[in-house]
Amino acid sequence: MRIPRPLVAVHGEDVDVEVPGAVTVRATYLSEGLFDERAGGDPEEEDLYEVEVTHPGELLLQSITFPRLLPASAAWQHDEDEPAMSQLPVERFVLVLAWDLANAHPSNWCRICEAARGWDSWMLEDAFSRLPPDWTPQDLLPDED
Repeated sequence: MRIPRPLVAVHGEDVDVEVPGAVTVRATYLSEGLFDERAGGDPEEEDLYEVEVTHPGELLLQSITFPRLLPASAAWQHDEDEPAMSQLPVERFVLVLAWDLANAHPSNWCRICEAARGWDSWMLEDAFSRLPPDWTPQDLLPDED
């Protein structure tokens, strides 16, 4: 089964990724400067997000939500010469999570989300670099979201 390309919408520091017919992952910005020892972050370099996972059908009885600290979006530098690096850390996280979820049955999604809470930056970058080239996001235009 071929997984369709994701639809990505970025609104400020919020990111929505929909894999049509498979899964929607939404990361909503909650706060900046939070510190969690398990995340190994610095209060000035971490933003808190609420991640919500939903299924378009009835295979998931209720959405899965969990908190996640990620590098601060405000400090992220966009480099036009390197388009792969222009995405916010939260966008990369949501894309990788959406890919993992789209490749699994919804009965396994809780376990995948629990593992995603502990992904470090190395694991995330490695997983992001292994996303298939034909599974690149299609950005929505402002009037399409």
